[in-house]
Amino acid sequence: MSGNQRERMSSVDTAWLRMDRPSNLMMISGVLILRERVTFARLKKTLTDRFLRFERFRKRPLQTPAGSSWQTDDEFDIANHVERVALPGRAGKAELEAFVSALAGTPLDPARPLWQFHLIERFDGGSALVVRIHHCYADGIALIQVMLSMTDVTARGSLRAPKRRVPARAARASLSLVSGSP
Repeated sequence: MSGNQRERMSSVDTAWLRMDRPSNLMMISGVLILRERVTFARLKKTLTDRFLRFERFRKRPLQTPAGSSWQTDDEFDIANHVERVALPGRAGKAELEAFVSALAGTPLDPARPLWQFHLIERFDGGSALVVRIHHCYADGIALIQVMLSMTDVTARGSLRAPKRRVPARAARASLSLVSGSP
């Protein structure tokens, strides 16, 4: 890691990082059930093209007595963040739930950026994707937007695009309702 590639972490992100405990990992976990089968190669390509366009996911949090910062992982390798998983037994919903439950108590490697994707290539006629990202990277709402940026409208790969532009005033009104502001 190169010490000159650091960016000061916001106080909110620092708080999430400091709340992390072995008994309460500050990790956002999600499961995406996909109708189509996704290959391991396609997942890695999609993550490289779409997920990693957000530079933050190439950085790891670093805590020092002077504060917290984001440090670029000069040895970043996507292979350290993507795993192919075969569920045991019937490989159904119960096995998927047990797998996710076991992961929920497993910390991510602090020497690397704190996120991981687990691909179950054959699940219920399609695939399942288990995503784990430390909360210091973003809140749940922001991560939903990141996940949506990786999806397609069609199996051929047409990128998702808004059907119409939302007027700025309407977007602010929606945001106010969501955030609880008057």
